[in-house]
Amino acid sequence: MPVSHTGPAYRALNDSLHATGLNMCYKKIMVTVSLVKGEKRRDTVRRSLDFISHGIKKGLKPGKLIIKPNFVSTSVQLAASHADQIRGILDYFKEFYDKQITVAEAASPFTGGTSEGFENFGYHHLAEEYNIELLDLNKGRFEKIPILDKRGQTVHVRISSLLLDRNNYIISAAKLKTHDTVVITLSIKNMVMGSIYASDKATVHQGYQYTNLNLATMAGSVWPDLAVIDGLVGMEGNGPERGTPIDTGIAISSTDPLAADRIACEVMGVDSDKVGYLFYCWEKGFGEYELENIDVRGHNLNDCIKPFILHSSVEEQYKWR
Repeated sequence: MPVSHTGPAYRALNDSLHATGLNMCYKKIMVTVSLVKGEKRRDTVRRSLDFISHGIKKGLKPGKLIIKPNFVSTSVQLAASHADQIRGILDYFKEFYDKQITVAEAASPFTGGTSEGFENFGYHHLAEEYNIELLDLNKGRFEKIPILDKRGQTVHVRISSLLLDRNNYIISAAKLKTHDTVVITLSIKNMVMGSIYASDKATVHQGYQYTNLNLATMAGSVWPDLAVIDGLVGMEGNGPERGTPIDTGIAISSTDPLAADRIACEVMGVDSDKVGYLFYCWEKGFGEYELENIDVRGHNLNDCIKPFILHSSVEEQYKWR
């Protein structure tokens, strides 16, 4: 589980220092998020990583480098990670990383399965262009972790052993989308749901309250090292599969996934305090959530805001509290 200097204990310390006047010599540690505007997905994603390059290189690990795309659908491109988003990431890493990179997902068989997604979205061309392997996580090893059902009772889901291995460097290649249960789906939710064995995914959905709590609980086990959110064309309305396109023309990247998702909320015009699993991640101390502690590099945040139409059931979703 990640350890953060920005969680509740950190906030309590800051509050205490402020109350005594001792915080005058205490310097807050800022988290960097890149926010880049562009017209071409591949180039925009690539440039977003340049702004946080020092943090990426500093955080590399000895194990595998794994890119986890979003295949909530294996037939609707708007709902899934575009191959050019992955190209942008690979273009960045090929400049200094010479080991094989793994692109891995665990798509539901009800949507056609991971292999069908690789085929339909042109990922096999990536394997011809770069030194990568395409991996269906559903065929790998899994470990059981506990979550809660609607009654608050413990149940278990199977999580990919590959993504649980903290020796591996994990990249969440997410989309900017609305959602039918938890308001929005970004880098953290992409990582969590994509790490679950396909047959167990439905187990996570235990009503608004416990679904949000379960996502945050599991996020601590598969916390990505790098978040890359493709917002060239987002999905608004009835996402994550049946929404409509909205041209936002941006890419967001950060080595702090919670901070990346927080900035994405601002871009989408979403009140982040109403997104339960993000609130719980902050409460658990997994990353940065406060705008005042986030240094946005690239383009001005206010120039990138484009409010999304949210899901038709969003008022019900807010009842997670």
